[in-house]
Amino acid sequence: MNITAAWLQPGVAVFDHPSMPDTLSIPSLPSTPPAQVRALPLTFSGTGAEYFRIWIVNLLLTIVTLGIYSAWAKVRRLQYFDRNTALDGAAFDFHGDPVAILKGRIVAVVLLAAYQMAFGFSLVAGLAVFGALLLVLPYLLRGALRFRLRNTSWRGLPFAFSGTTGGAYATFVPPMLMFMMPALLAATMARNGPRPPSPWFAVFLLLYLAWPMLHAAVKRYQHGHVRFGGADSVYTLKARRFWPPYLMAFAMVFCIGIALAIIVGITVRLVPKGGVGMLITFVPLTLAYLGFLAVFPFLQGRLGNLVWSHTAFPGVTIASNMTFGGLLKLHAVNGVLTVLTLGLFRPFAAVRAHRYVLAHLHVSASIDLDALLDAGERARVNAVGDGAADFAGFDVSL
Repeated sequence: MNITAAWLQPGVAVFDHPSMPDTLSIPSLPSTPPAQVRALPLTFSGTGAEYFRIWIVNLLLTIVTLGIYSAWAKVRRLQYFDRNTALDGAAFDFHGDPVAILKGRIVAVVLLAAYQMAFGFSLVAGLAVFGALLLVLPYLLRGALRFRLRNTSWRGLPFAFSGTTGGAYATFVPPMLMFMMPALLAATMARNGPRPPSPWFAVFLLLYLAWPMLHAAVKRYQHGHVRFGGADSVYTLKARRFWPPYLMAFAMVFCIGIALAIIVGITVRLVPKGGVGMLITFVPLTLAYLGFLAVFPFLQGRLGNLVWSHTAFPGVTIASNMTFGGLLKLHAVNGVLTVLTLGLFRPFAAVRAHRYVLAHLHVSASIDLDALLDAGERARVNAVGDGAADFAGFDVSL
C-alpha cells in the first residue's frame, strides 16, 4: 500500500503503515553561531605634563591677543585629547578650523552682549533682542553639534549629527526661557515699578521645577542623533529616569543648607562681635563649595552612567560605571590642588578627569567594525554634494 492510500483508510496512520520505517530521519540544519561580543578597549595616553605645556602657551597667547587666540587654543586642546584617546587601538582626531570657531565666538559674544545691554536702552529693544536670541540660538547650537561631530573622526571616518532644526527649537527653547526669564522679569519690573507677580512668573517657576525633564530632552537630542559609519545611534533612556538623581541632589542641598544655618547661628553666638562679619562671609562660602563638591560628582556619576549606558549603535553597546566615591575624591583633589597652585594644576586636573571617565566607559561590539567603516565610506561619498554647503558652519561654544 502506498502512502496516499494509507491516508484514505480510516484508523490507519501514515507513520504506522508497515511499509514505513520505524523512525523518520530529518536532516539537521546548520546552526548559526551566536555573535561573538568583543570588548573594545578605550585608553588615554596623554599626561598632565604634556598638556600643561599646551595649556600654558594657549593661556598666554589668548591673553596677549585679547582672546582672539582662544579659537586656536580650543583646536589644540581638542586635538590633544582626541589624538591621545584610542578605541580598539585606533586614535580619534579633530579637524576643526580655528577661523570657523572664531567666527562662532564673535557671533556668540555679540548676541550675549546685546542681551545684557538691550534692556538698558529700552524695554522694546530688550524684548527684540530676547526674541532674536530665541529665534537664532537653537539654530546655532544645532550647528555647533554638527560642527563638533563632523570634525571628529575615528579611523579616518568622521562622525555626523542628524538632529533636525525643529528638534533643536523644541529642545533648546524651554531651557533658554528658564535662564533668560529672570532678566526679562527684572527689567520689566524695573521699568513698570513693583507689581503683583504676573502669570509669566508661574511659567518661569514651572520651567525651573521641570529642569530634569528639560535636561533629559537635551541629552536625547545630543545622544540620539549621532551617526557613524552609516549607522545611527540608538538612545533608549526615558526622561523620567532623570528625576531620582535630581531629587536626591535636592535633598543633599537642603541638608547642606540646614547645616549651614546651624553653623552660622552657633558662630554668631560664640564668636566675638569683631570677627562675626568675616566668619559669616567665610563659613557659608566654604560650605557652599563643599556642597558643590558633593552634589556635582553625584549628578555627574548618576546621570553620566544613565545616559551613556542607554546610548548604543547597531551592534555596538556602551556602558558606564562611574562611582560617587571615585568622582568625589577626583574633584576634591583637583579642587584643592588647583587652589594651592593658584590655578596651575588645571591642566593636570583636566587630564585626570578625562582619564577617569574613559576608565569607566566600556565599549563592546558584536559586529565587524570594518563592514561598518566600509558602509560609512560609501555614505560619505554619496553625501559629499549634499553636505558641502553645510560644512561652512561654525562653533558658537565659548
